[in-house]
Amino acid sequence: MRLIYLFVFVLFCNTVFAQNWYKGNLHTHSLWSDGDDYPEMIMDWYKANGYNFVGLSDHNTFQEGEKWVNVPRVPERRRTFERYLRTFGPDWVKYKAGPNDSLKVRLKNLPEYRSYFDEAGKFLIIKSEEVSTSYDSKPIHINMTNVQNLIRPQRGNSVAEVMQNNIDLVVAQRRQTGQPMFPHINHPNFYYAVTAQDLMQLKFERFFEVFNGHPLVNNYGDEKREGTEAMWDKINAHFLQQGRPLMYGLATDDSHNYQFFGLEYSNTGRGWVMVNAPNLTPRALIESLEAGQFYATSGVELENLTQTPESFSFRVKAEVGVNYTIQLIGLKKGKEKAEIFREIKGTVASYTLGEEDLMVRAKIISTKPKYNPFSAGDVETAWVQPIAKLQVPPIKPNVTPLPNAHAHNDYEQSRPLWDALDQGFTSVEADVYLINDTLFVSHERPSFNNSAHTLENLYLKPLAERIRQNNNQVYAGYKGPFYLMIDFKTEAESTYKALEKLLQNYSSILTSYKGNSPKAGAVTLFISGNRPIETLKKSKERLASFDGRPADLGKKLSAQLMPVVSDNYANHLTWRGKDEMSAEQFQKLSELVKKVHAEGKKLRLWACPEDPAVWKKLREAGADFLSTDQLELVKEFLLAKP
Repeated sequence: MRLIYLFVFVLFCNTVFAQNWYKGNLHTHSLWSDGDDYPEMIMDWYKANGYNFVGLSDHNTFQEGEKWVNVPRVPERRRTFERYLRTFGPDWVKYKAGPNDSLKVRLKNLPEYRSYFDEAGKFLIIKSEEVSTSYDSKPIHINMTNVQNLIRPQRGNSVAEVMQNNIDLVVAQRRQTGQPMFPHINHPNFYYAVTAQDLMQLKFERFFEVFNGHPLVNNYGDEKREGTEAMWDKINAHFLQQGRPLMYGLATDDSHNYQFFGLEYSNTGRGWVMVNAPNLTPRALIESLEAGQFYATSGVELENLTQTPESFSFRVKAEVGVNYTIQLIGLKKGKEKAEIFREIKGTVASYTLGEEDLMVRAKIISTKPKYNPFSAGDVETAWVQPIAKLQVPPIKPNVTPLPNAHAHNDYEQSRPLWDALDQGFTSVEADVYLINDTLFVSHERPSFNNSAHTLENLYLKPLAERIRQNNNQVYAGYKGPFYLMIDFKTEAESTYKALEKLLQNYSSILTSYKGNSPKAGAVTLFISGNRPIETLKKSKERLASFDGRPADLGKKLSAQLMPVVSDNYANHLTWRGKDEMSAEQFQKLSELVKKVHAEGKKLRLWACPEDPAVWKKLREAGADFLSTDQLELVKEFLLAKP
């Protein structure tokens, strides 16, 4: 398979900022589910032991509402309560003593206790949930980090389908709320419920636990079944072939037990992540995690870690009397299985991807025995996230181009651009921010500059390669336009100046204009958001047009300058797809379509209800684009026979 440019779905910053390392555990339990201590006592331990953030992720619940727990008359449970009362005092702890020495304690809600611990720049509690479900008696657990609304566990007809059904809910919630959040697959080898093949099928999943501190999770596999590290490399080899972002590996405590310690208990301090983020906020942490700007560890820490699209380098924070072995593990062209590229005895390592390398990651193994280990004989270890050369996925055969399909916020799909092309979409949308003369694709202003997410790397280079493969067309044999809509989130003129400069490198694939005389290219680009309208109107030669608004109609703007007219669905219609659309609403829609078409332009209404009933009425009225996040559903709708 032919390789495209060197860029990876890992980090790097085009402008260097200081390394700010934050220590965190994303998988923790309390008495709100099956942990054996109070939330405040657990947070107190993590904060006192140098952690900066914790996701308290109880099973299928938030720490919300009125909940009282019985304190059994067994010495260890009473001692737990007494420690809680002694630490926080009777004004804080609410309890009821009853007959026969019975005792009940009210559990504090997250909003009640988080202000006691949260400290700007030092400690943060992240609202989380462990969605726990199953398939065919196999336990399936997925953590949802920074989720805002409780997710009810979903079922399905296979292990992969169960996981996907739950992942889809957090993806939908992220889109609806605008809050950063992500799912991660917990302990796949817990009762050997989840295989690498199951994980390979998932969309929108970027994380799994390569190390989990619970005694029953079989991190290392057995004589018949593979461990999580082998799964990790196998998954990423598959993802590379698909042109997908890499799967990253987390280390977590999965702590449940806070009173007894040993191999048979699930204790604190066994595994965590170190995240290099610009600040200690959910958005900055999650963006950094999604960029691979972190490492997982059971004890080994790094003095520094620098990653670029082609390389990484790091230095271990060495301890006196401890030796370190660094394994550089990766995948070569033409190979199906990962191998150790190099083994270094020491504390410094670097690697640059060579011509034959597809992927590389690092594992640092110390000689220091792990205190209270997951498994007898464990030594402190760390895992640096993989970097890779992204492969252009094979062209999907028999794709039917869909002239009426627009991928809204396409960059939020599991595989930006590629998913849209596999479904036959002929219009995709990318929001951009101009930062230090570079255009970055993001829904919100990014907290740091991830070079994997530039407009060039996410869209222009991949499109150029696909067009080269298809004899100068996005879809072989398709003669209609393919639209790339760029939504400017930063000031119009400066953003356009940067875009105009960038587009010169891709003029061979773009529709160009001399005045209003077009020369058709494989891609027609138009600008939305903060539009440089006057500049485009005055340009004698240009490679972009702009996205119109209904208020722009009747101003003698040509279809070559303003090929599309867009607006919010709610500005025109209140019907959400329930019952029948009123004649008045349909007439209003039809009149808007007629006005747009009378000027030779196409109509796109965004933020439409994702409902086939609504899509049907839009198409009946003649609206040109169905703007959607649900690519497969719109494809099925448009290809369905009347």
